[in-house]
Amino acid sequence: MTLPTITIAMADGYFATTPRNSAWVAVVDKQIELNEANRWLGALCYDQKKDCCGRSFDAAYTEAVSELALALSQNPTSLIGTAAASAATGQVKRQKLGDLEVEYHAPTAGTVTAGRYGANAPFVLQRFPWLGDIVGCWLKVATGSSRVIARVRS
Repeated sequence: MTLPTITIAMADGYFATTPRNSAWVAVVDKQIELNEANRWLGALCYDQKKDCCGRSFDAAYTEAVSELALALSQNPTSLIGTAAASAATGQVKRQKLGDLEVEYHAPTAGTVTAGRYGANAPFVLQRFPWLGDIVGCWLKVATGSSRVIARVRS
């Protein structure tokens, strides 16, 4: 099934009903932001026929793309950064008290703390997990941040 392409008119209509309307009106090039948001969310897999409490997929998708476009306009490097990651920003792998030693895990493209989406989830969901609140019902991705194997004692 083809995903809808969210236009400026659609995003304007959505934001007109939100308290973020003035922030959206202030966006200089809405089309560029919408193009980027359409690309990132269009790369995900959805089950558009799924019944999500009677909600419309098209309305939720319009909301998600519009909100992502606004978020990207406020932080353009949030998905594709320009600065190189440093080892100091990674999570601590090992610490040692004698002779004070700290070792970090190798940094990734974007450091993500524990959340609903793990390291194998699409990057856009890791960086903007609130997108799952909007279109999560239709997503075909695992939402767990950890893989736990149950062990039964006999």
